[in-house]
Amino acid sequence: MSYNQITTFIPGHVSLLFSPFFSSNPLQSGSTGAGINISDGVTFTASISDEPKLILNGSNVDIPAVTTVLNSFSQPVQIEAKTNLPLGAGFGLSGAISLGSAISAYNVLKVNNSMAELISLAHQADVSAGTGLGDVMSQARGGVPIRLNPGGPGHGTLIEIESDATIEYISLGSVDTNSVLSGNISQIQSMGKKYLDLLLINPSIGLLFDLGYDFATNTNLITPAIDEIINSVIDNGGKASMAMLGETVIALETGLSDAGYTPKTCTIYNSQPHLIQSSFSR
Repeated sequence: MSYNQITTFIPGHVSLLFSPFFSSNPLQSGSTGAGINISDGVTFTASISDEPKLILNGSNVDIPAVTTVLNSFSQPVQIEAKTNLPLGAGFGLSGAISLGSAISAYNVLKVNNSMAELISLAHQADVSAGTGLGDVMSQARGGVPIRLNPGGPGHGTLIEIESDATIEYISLGSVDTNSVLSGNISQIQSMGKKYLDLLLINPSIGLLFDLGYDFATNTNLITPAIDEIINSVIDNGGKASMAMLGETVIALETGLSDAGYTPKTCTIYNSQPHLIQSSFSR
């Protein structure tokens, strides 16, 4: 039996450049860098149930970070999540589903947690699972966040680039985030710091796309198929970059359409996570 259904929305987050940092404490682990929250994301319906369960787009799934989140609550909650975004393609879905599950469980159970505690729970779960380092903090912020210091609440700090631009994207496939983050990351760290420093000189959405493409190229994370699409956008006067980490091209305004592609279209999501059917109580 289920009751007390609560609906929540969390945006997808596309990181364009990043520098990972690891600590024995997951709350202190994370990344610096910058990315974009988009209006395409994940919608959640939560209800009290007989056992913790995640249903994604109609199918029972096991996402380790979400399992950790749901098991932290005293009563079992069923989470039904729906999204049109592809898993593993650089949209921060592990972080989004972890954060959305934490907020949804909080609201349906009416437990005594602060928003910072829920963000901390989701951040630590995502980090410990090896599926993300900065998405949760960015998704909790909204807009176009720049991550100045790594970590969850109490450690990570962010500022924001103001923009309400249209965003286009095309996804070709997935990348195993854990395999990248568990490898030799020294080049990613040094390049991430370099391009973040350049972005902070005069932060803008256009500069973020330019530096994101340079970052993807100079870390060798870019693939030939993604590089070809980005260069087509650039040749047509647009700006585009690669989603970190996924086989996805993200473009500013109508960059992909102008280059002859048929992309998905959305906007920058400038709100913080919220409930759709009732107000969030801190």
